[in-house]
Parts: sequence; C-alpha cells; structure tokens
Amino acid sequence: MLIKRESTLKKVNLVGKWSLFPVFLSFGLLLVIYGSAPAQNTGNSSEWSVATSLTYPIARIYQVQISYNPGGNHEYFFGPAYQNFKSGSITSHAMTLILGYRYYVWRNLHLEAELWPAYNPMYSDLTESTYRGVEIWGEIKIGYKFSFYRNLFIQPSPGIGFGLLRTNKPPDFNEGINSPIFVPQLLIGLKL
Repeated sequence: MLIKRESTLKKVNLVGKWSLFPVFLSFGLLLVIYGSAPAQNTGNSSEWSVATSLTYPIARIYQVQISYNPGGNHEYFFGPAYQNFKSGSITSHAMTLILGYRYYVWRNLHLEAELWPAYNPMYSDLTESTYRGVEIWGEIKIGYKFSFYRNLFIQPSPGIGFGLLRTNKPPDFNEGINSPIFVPQLLIGLKL
C-alpha cells in the first residue's frame, strides 16, 4: 500500500510541474501556423456545418459542434456538451460550452484547439458529497475531413486533452482525473 501511495504522489507532482506545458504548446502551435505561409485554398466558400462525436459517447460525453468556415483555411466552432463520466471515485455532471478554432494546413488536413468551459458539480464516492465548481478543459488535435455522399462528412481528429482550471476540487480529484490524456475524436456531420 505504501508503494502505491508513493507512485501516486509522484504522478501528482509530475502533473503539477507540467500543468502549464500544454497551454504554451497550444499557443506556440497557433503562432507557428498563423505565421507560416498560407496553405492551399480548400476552395470552400462560406459554409456552416453541424457534427457530433461517434467516440466520445463511449466515455459518456455527448456533444454537438456547430462550425462556420468563412472561406479559406479558417474555421470556428462552438456547441453544447454534457459530460456524465465516472473516473475513479468521481462522477462528473458537466454542462459545457465548446469553443474552438480549426486551421486547414493542406486540403482537408487541419490542426485545432478547443476550450471546454463548464459548470461541473462533481460527486465524490469517498465523501458522498457534491462539489460544485467551474472548470476549463483544453484539447489540441490534428485531423482530416473526409467528405462523402451529398453533404455528409467524417472527421477523425485525435489529440491531447488537459485540465486548465478547476474550482472546488473533490479531495480525491488529483488521483481520479487523469491529465493530459489521449482523446480519440471521430466526428460525423453534415454541411448545411
């Protein structure tokens, strides 16, 4: 039991030491992308689309993304999400707003950054209490949009997710929530 506790403490310290690394990495990537030569124009005129995840419901995260591409290589998206997952002794009940930016590097190959600000009353099995709080989750991804019949598209966008902020943490928060983690995103959607 003592060995397990020591490895948990090392993991917590490592996460604390590197907690700002994903933020600086995200901003650095966006600066490099913005300052680089423009990618080949995707030929997209101004268009809206709506999508949902095929993979996130496995972890009990449900989302709708509404995207707007004003033409060219830039796309902005937003949408609601509800997270109802269990991790360790913590159950999440987060009502979330997704905010994101997608930059097309070449044809339909893109890099994206997302913020998930949320109101999340977490329930802890250890204390049998609810901890109401606000959190911000971030994700950076690389992906490709495959267009199919009519306006249907599939968009695999794997990436890295990481916690940026959490108020009113349950006592077992650092042991129960892993950050950073691999996020296997696969969207299916329609161009409107």
